[in-house]
Amino acid sequence: MKFIHFFFTVIFFVKLLSSCSGNVHVEKPDNLIGQEKMEAILYDAIIMDAMSTFSNKNPTFETLIGKSYLYAKYKIDSLQLVDSENYYAKNPREYLKIHTDVMKRIIYTKDSLDRLDKIKK
Repeated sequence: MKFIHFFFTVIFFVKLLSSCSGNVHVEKPDNLIGQEKMEAILYDAIIMDAMSTFSNKNPTFETLIGKSYLYAKYKIDSLQLVDSENYYAKNPREYLKIHTDVMKRIIYTKDSLDRLDKIKK
C-alpha cells in the first residue's frame, strides 16, 4: 500500500513540475474523459497492476484482463486516454482531485478486505 501511495505521489509531482515549466495553455480535447470516469479507469488500472504480480498463477491474465479490457469496459481508445491524461496533468487541481479520490477508493477497498480477512479468521 505504501508503494502505491509513493508511486502515485511521485508521478503526480513529476507531472506537476513538468506542467508548471511554462505558461502553456492546454485546450480541452474534444474527446476528454470526465473526471469520474477517469477516476474509475485509474482505479481499475491500479487494481489490475496489483493483480498482475500474481500472473504466474494465471498465465492468461493479460489476455483476460489487460489494457484492452479497460478500453472495452469504458468504451475509450488509447488516444483518448493519452489526451485526457495529458490534459489533466496540465491542470494540477483537477488531477490532484482525481488521484486523491482514487487513493480514497484504494484505502477503502483495502480496509474492507482486511475486515473480511479478520472475519474469516
